[in-house]
Amino acid sequence: MELRHLKYFVTVADELHFGRAAERLGISQPPLSQQIHALELRLGAKLFERKGRGIVLSHAGNALLPRAKGILAQAERAAESVARSQRGELGELHLGLMSSGPFTFVVPRVLARFRERLPDVRLLIHEMPTSHQVEALEQGIIDIGVIRPDALPDSLRAIELFKDSLTVVLHASNPLAAKTGPIHVSELANEDFIFYQRHLGVRFYDQVIALCTKAGFSPRILYEVRELPTIIGLISGGFGVAVLPGSVQRMMVENVVYRPVADMEAATAVWAIFRRDTTDPMVNAFLEIAQCLASKQAAARELGAA
Repeated sequence: MELRHLKYFVTVADELHFGRAAERLGISQPPLSQQIHALELRLGAKLFERKGRGIVLSHAGNALLPRAKGILAQAERAAESVARSQRGELGELHLGLMSSGPFTFVVPRVLARFRERLPDVRLLIHEMPTSHQVEALEQGIIDIGVIRPDALPDSLRAIELFKDSLTVVLHASNPLAAKTGPIHVSELANEDFIFYQRHLGVRFYDQVIALCTKAGFSPRILYEVRELPTIIGLISGGFGVAVLPGSVQRMMVENVVYRPVADMEAATAVWAIFRRDTTDPMVNAFLEIAQCLASKQAAARELGAA
């Protein structure tokens, strides 16, 4: 039994007239009659009976009609789901996100706007460091990554979303916390540092080391850890200082103070990365939203600076 047979049957049942049904279907009457006859042979039952100069549904036809309509409705919904999936309006998008991502100005707004625009797309977030996101993209585990800059293989592309200025994170009892203005990196020469493990974000790690070297000292690293909350928690407990992206200032923790870094080059970019050969419309929609919101934020900052 084919869907077209059911469609022909339902149309005839609605019209109770082969001529009008054929006209609705855009075919001539003889082929329609042949298809209905073929369906009756397949089912082993007459679906229509003659009544005067017209036709009516038989008992078998009355039994088949609601089921046929249900099957056609399900087929239509399935076809629409496939079409929506092709348009990127339905399905799953796997997003890699660095631990500081939710604290940036742009990323939470991108996620919210994406859900508004594509409410039937399930957005699955995988929190992972930069190096792991690169591997996950190459392996097809995630569709997009949000990272700090790092070396990328040729199979991946990156677009810069925004720049994130750096901040010094320190305990409230540290004398530097009493400063109201920016802190020069050179003022941290005698401090114990808490760093991310280098393999989790090579370029950011090296950037902080380079800032210290330029300021005339090599940082005394007390701990190297994996997660942002661990860094903030250790500082809250009085262990050392850290230089982190400025967006982490939105993490309000007892006894933790944030001060901007005075050095002009003390900023880190945030990238969206994706496979170079991607044709996924959901990926394109996410990137379009991210670039739009990032551009608006940059324009607002320039206006504020002016």
